[in-house]
Amino acid sequence: MEKISAVICELNPLHQGHTYLFQKAKENARCLIAIMSGNFVQRGECAVFDKYTRAAAAVHAGADLVVELPFPWCSGSAAFFARAGVHIAESIGCTHLYFGSETGDLQGLQLAARALCSREFQEGMRGALQAGVQREKLLARLCPGVSPAVFLGKNDILGAEYCRFLQKVIPMPIKRMDCTGATALRAAMAEEILRTGENPKGAVLSHRLADLLFYFLRCADTPPEGFAEGAGGVIRRLYKAAREAENGEDMFLRAATKQYTNARLRRSALFALTKTTLDMLRAQPTYTRVLAANAQGRACLAGLRKDEGQIQLITNHRGRNELSAQGRRQYLHGERADAIYTLCMEPPRPAGWFAAVNPKMV
Repeated sequence: MEKISAVICELNPLHQGHTYLFQKAKENARCLIAIMSGNFVQRGECAVFDKYTRAAAAVHAGADLVVELPFPWCSGSAAFFARAGVHIAESIGCTHLYFGSETGDLQGLQLAARALCSREFQEGMRGALQAGVQREKLLARLCPGVSPAVFLGKNDILGAEYCRFLQKVIPMPIKRMDCTGATALRAAMAEEILRTGENPKGAVLSHRLADLLFYFLRCADTPPEGFAEGAGGVIRRLYKAAREAENGEDMFLRAATKQYTNARLRRSALFALTKTTLDMLRAQPTYTRVLAANAQGRACLAGLRKDEGQIQLITNHRGRNELSAQGRRQYLHGERADAIYTLCMEPPRPAGWFAAVNPKMV
């Protein structure tokens, strides 16, 4: 069987670490497929550049084919994000999944993955006030002999979730190289825009979405209950903060506690605005959209279409007509989220702007 590598990523924005990971994933592979977040990311924020711009950058950095990890899974917590990404990778015939890791400890990650599936872990997490802290304590107890570092790193947290859901694909953790990360790059970009008053690359600034969420919650008659990540008083806390705050960032600062991470608060507000329910996140994506490809990626794509399995690949907006009924519902939900993203772009675009964009053929 020919090796087809996959990388599940956000590229928000792309940096040297991603390029290094792509290089490792391409070794002896027929094709490298990047399964990349759409216009929103795990922190419940807009991606700093739109999905087609980031996809083209991924191909220039070494990927052969880029397909979308659609909304809402791209903004889900680690388990939902990983489960959906793995589902796409396995459904399109990938053989190896490469991912960045703070430790590179595959055995430790696989032991953590088994612990995540255990009844003791599930019962121990039920009602936990500080989920991250409780997760670390439980895994340390359930995985004796595994370095505590495996439970702490953001990439290793995702890596354990990948291992938890993989069935056919071989996990390949790659120890992260030391380089400037995405968080630092975004901060530097925002600082430069603030200093100069210019935004030549058209970066999407996080405060625009924060303000939209603030307006939405400020104008709501009651807290918008029943949506993903809003349970346990989260959305009510945000609703109260919105009625006291001056803007979106102030709202998130006022709502923050040790119990609720900033990412949890932002996801909750975004899912309320987009009417994303927990059932939507629990369902698997039934489609993915091609965002960019080179010649090798296009050749690989032709073969993938012969064995689509549980997922349908579409290349443009017209392809939605070929989707199953569930796929069309999922596509429409993502399209509504994209219409929110266009409001945050520089300059803002019409709601249906992404419907007219075709994959970037590099």
